[in-house]
Amino acid sequence: MKGMLFKRSSVVLTAILLVMLQLTGFFTNPVSAAALKNAAMISVVDENGKTVLPHSVLEIKDGETAFDVLKEATTKKNIAFDYTTDPKYGANIVQIGDAKPDYAKDSTYWGFIINGSMAQVGVSGYKVKNGDDLLFKVVSYPEKTISAKVSAKDVKGNALIPETDVKVVEGANAYDALIQAASQKNLALKVSVDSSYFEFVQNIGNAKLNEGDYWKTALNGNPLQSSLSTNILKNGDSVELTIDNYITPPDSNGDNGNGGNNSGTPDGTKQPNVTKQQVAAAMKSSASYVLKNGGNDEFEIIGLQRSGQKIPAVYLNNIKKTLKENDGTFRNVTDYERLAIGVTAAGGNAANIDGYNLIEKIYSNDRMTNQGTNGVIYALLALDSKKYKVPANAKWSREKLVNYLLDNQLKSGGWALVGDNASVDITSMALAALAPYKSKENVKNAIDNAVNWLSSVQDKNGGFSSDINGGDASETTAQVIIGLSSIGVDPTDKAFTKTGGNLVQHLMSFHQKDGGFAHIAADHESNLIATTQGLLGLTAYQQYLNGEGSIYQFTGNDVTVQPGNDATNTEKHPSDNGQPLPNTATNYYNVLLLGVILFIIGAAIYFYNRKQKAA
Repeated sequence: MKGMLFKRSSVVLTAILLVMLQLTGFFTNPVSAAALKNAAMISVVDENGKTVLPHSVLEIKDGETAFDVLKEATTKKNIAFDYTTDPKYGANIVQIGDAKPDYAKDSTYWGFIINGSMAQVGVSGYKVKNGDDLLFKVVSYPEKTISAKVSAKDVKGNALIPETDVKVVEGANAYDALIQAASQKNLALKVSVDSSYFEFVQNIGNAKLNEGDYWKTALNGNPLQSSLSTNILKNGDSVELTIDNYITPPDSNGDNGNGGNNSGTPDGTKQPNVTKQQVAAAMKSSASYVLKNGGNDEFEIIGLQRSGQKIPAVYLNNIKKTLKENDGTFRNVTDYERLAIGVTAAGGNAANIDGYNLIEKIYSNDRMTNQGTNGVIYALLALDSKKYKVPANAKWSREKLVNYLLDNQLKSGGWALVGDNASVDITSMALAALAPYKSKENVKNAIDNAVNWLSSVQDKNGGFSSDINGGDASETTAQVIIGLSSIGVDPTDKAFTKTGGNLVQHLMSFHQKDGGFAHIAADHESNLIATTQGLLGLTAYQQYLNGEGSIYQFTGNDVTVQPGNDATNTEKHPSDNGQPLPNTATNYYNVLLLGVILFIIGAAIYFYNRKQKAA
């Protein structure tokens, strides 16, 4: 009973600890491709199949034509586009980039291909629909075609699309073949288009999808790690789709249908391999969980933005309100830093939000190191979130901040919040902060030492067990994935693959059926903090796979704000749950006071449980 009493007290104390550290800014975990409502894909190749305009995604408006999309795509990519316009027949493409057909000389012309088939209408006459795949190619008449086979099976293995022969124009992709096959069988094809992942097959026909199900794709029997539309078909190729589940535990053989080798845990259970499709599916469900249960915290905003969700405009409105109520003045530097990162993620300007300059408050702050290395780490993340300008004579230049971290790296290779005990979370955050400076030799050496240390302290199950976290916490694994992805190190690399699997496999083991993540796997219960960190970890890994860099760096052009909540509109968006943005201006406790409070709480819990037992 004593053991059970201590365990119960420890669990409650740990939960309180996590919440308080989250609120005070000492907890390092809360630090985070866009699914588009109406979008199409487009690419351009010359007569030799050489890329002129790479496969791209564009958001489309109702009524836009293929010509409108082509013109916008070439403008965005700064590619030359020459055309003529006929009052009767519309636009006639002359040249795209260096590609210019010569019908008089070699009978070539610009072919306009829609979803794998030559268009029967002019480029100005076709209104683009969501999910369309447009290909412009220099061809000769008759255009060359290739044959492919397409099949799709439901969750029970029944054929939705029995093996079907399709013909597509040479240069078409596996997605085009699927569209053709679905059309032949009169099956509706439901897809969403993602700015990074391209198309995502949501359903075929009326197939029943259970929670966690997704459409797994393969080409010639080999599971695809990328979208169908990025795989150009060759004659005789076979495209296969089956329903898989990203939360179903592996069977007794340790294979859940993903194929390939799986890593085993000490008790013999094997973790399934994680595909890019599973990452995308888990991101989507986790983002939904965050929207349903939160959406107000700065790092929730980063996770939502990076996973393609629209950011409620009320978020920035509440920040403006908080700044006004406190006259833009807060006690701790981490207050300014968290707000700056959140503002930037939401598409705002942290150097001038309603006249308040959060960036200046960071680089001129007298309390930069009062919270240990946390202030310095957050400072670099905030300043580099949008390459904000810092004066040469600033109290805290980027160089000074970087040097502070280098000077405070422990001999082990890790970093601590304060003192000499290295923290996995702090070390991972430091990696993310140092990522923009990794080309400098001294920074590179520090990063290499930190990576080696993280690998050495990863346990055999693939995670990082800690007493302060109550065991092996998903948030810590997510934080390591974020840090490694930021510096371009593969979280599934051999160095981070132990007996129980790699970091991404381990993180996915915390994913729950409701779309959230559990703090401790044995809890089997999602919570918002763990889910936010899980979402950030997945988005960081996806950005690593796509070569997109750190999740903390924003261009400002990839932010979509939820309409209907402008600066004068006080109507609450459903995702806000009627809750105002937490007031980050609250004076945070220092480490010593925090320790005293936690000690008092722990003692109170212990004696309360002891009294209950006696009764």
